[in-house]
Amino acid sequence: MKTIKPIAITVGDPAGTGPELSLKVASTDLLMPQTPVVLIGSVGLLRRVADHIGLEVEIRTVRRSEEAKRQPGVVWVMDVPLDYREVVPCRISKICGQASVDAIRLSTKLALAGEVSAICSAPANKEAFHLAGHKFEGQTEIFAHLTNTTAFHTIMIGGPLRVSLVSAHCSLLEAVARVKQPRIERIMGELHQSLVEEFGFPHPRIGVAGLNPHAGENGVLGMEEIDHIKPALEVCRRKGMNVSDPLAADSLFYAAEQGGYDAILAMYHDQGTIPLKRFGYVTYAVGLPIIRTTAGHGTAFDIAWKGIAKPELLSRAVKQAEELALTKARHQRG
Repeated sequence: MKTIKPIAITVGDPAGTGPELSLKVASTDLLMPQTPVVLIGSVGLLRRVADHIGLEVEIRTVRRSEEAKRQPGVVWVMDVPLDYREVVPCRISKICGQASVDAIRLSTKLALAGEVSAICSAPANKEAFHLAGHKFEGQTEIFAHLTNTTAFHTIMIGGPLRVSLVSAHCSLLEAVARVKQPRIERIMGELHQSLVEEFGFPHPRIGVAGLNPHAGENGVLGMEEIDHIKPALEVCRRKGMNVSDPLAADSLFYAAEQGGYDAILAMYHDQGTIPLKRFGYVTYAVGLPIIRTTAGHGTAFDIAWKGIAKPELLSRAVKQAEELALTKARHQRG
């Protein structure tokens, strides 16, 4: 396997499951990627969590990411200042929100400088961000802000499915309002480019979900397909993209699972995420100048600091980041 720079894992909200999950993924042979991993977070907090849950792991501080090695049982950490003794497990707080943002800032700086090949984010908490004065919808928006990115969206990856959304965290009324031709064209273009450059599909096949039941039944059940979706798809086809007509979402996802499509563009959040939930999914932020993934779950305060959080999904997210970085490197070499 071609070598790339280490993968950074931001440890997420210190009071949640992120530190525990990060420690497990970074120290367990079967959960680790082949590329070395460096954790971005408070060394003191990680040692406190490891002691609390009885995790036998050696935690070493490094000043540069390149010092990290792939060594099961050893975790390499770039320290983020935090008064870790003040962290109360399972409790949302300003200091935890600030620590999460500080880790994101450092990881972004490393990625932009080429010192890490990709970033994987352990779960953080939006309310804690807000308490710390950072009014963002989530971690992706912070990465976008730090990289001066205005056009971006998320690809969700679970089982055989890769799914992008025209809208995500907004009301259903707002989701319908966002189904407009320019937005669809932009997101389809970002999805197609990512499938080629990071996922390795030279000619990706993209299935498109209609907004309305039965994809509108030629205007009987709604006009969005005719007025906005189909015109956008015609523009995409003229640019060389292989995209379907708007299709009924229920049958479209089945067809994708059977290998009929390489990815799906869904029109709103639940339309795209419900079919993915049974697989568990990881997300990739498309449009950023860096590679960044995360696991499709939250901080799980109800089980945090108990040693029972399952690390498999975060492991998949880290390995997905590695795969994307390797594919992108091969694409850039031609």
